[in-house]
Amino acid sequence: MKPNVDWFRRKLEEHRLSQSGLGRMLDIDRSTMSMLLAGKRKLKLEKAADMARILGVTVSDVIENMGIRVDGIKAGDVSAPHLLPFDGWIDDSARVHQEPGGRRKRIDIGVSVEPGATALQFRTPQSNMDVLDGWIVVSGAKREPDDRMVGRGCVVGTKDGEILLRTIRRGYAPGSYNLLRLGSAEPKEAEIEWYAPILLMKPASS
Repeated sequence: MKPNVDWFRRKLEEHRLSQSGLGRMLDIDRSTMSMLLAGKRKLKLEKAADMARILGVTVSDVIENMGIRVDGIKAGDVSAPHLLPFDGWIDDSARVHQEPGGRRKRIDIGVSVEPGATALQFRTPQSNMDVLDGWIVVSGAKREPDDRMVGRGCVVGTKDGEILLRTIRRGYAPGSYNLLRLGSAEPKEAEIEWYAPILLMKPASS
């Protein structure tokens, strides 16, 4: 499915922007912007969120009209709805707050995912992450750190006890990793206790 170029042109006209002007605002060069709109490059979630702000639309609108799935989302068969335990919520600094112990509610995410997966929800109203407020994040089962987590969006448990939603990069010291937060270029260096890869992200209403 290719991007809806006509939709993007209309939105650019409404905001008196050119394609290259939008690219400059997103810190994307002209050739990469052309490849994005031709469906030859993936659009990362943070860029989709920035684009939504600039064009005055929702992140869902951008994703749908890009005709692609955002980096970190995997296609799945929408055949067997799956109930997942609701594990907690994510604040505007992408820190995970776990639900209190006891019986947790379950969420029907509408797709089948791997055993051990859990659901989280962004709660970020009136913040720089408000475009994701209400979105559901599904993470897989917890895994011990390995090379498969590098370059992926994951829920991570650090050795100092934090639980964060981050993209993982290799660190500079042995056993450490750089953890990149959505919408921020400043990494946090940490040792990882466990990680759970992001399987999908979706608006709460879909």
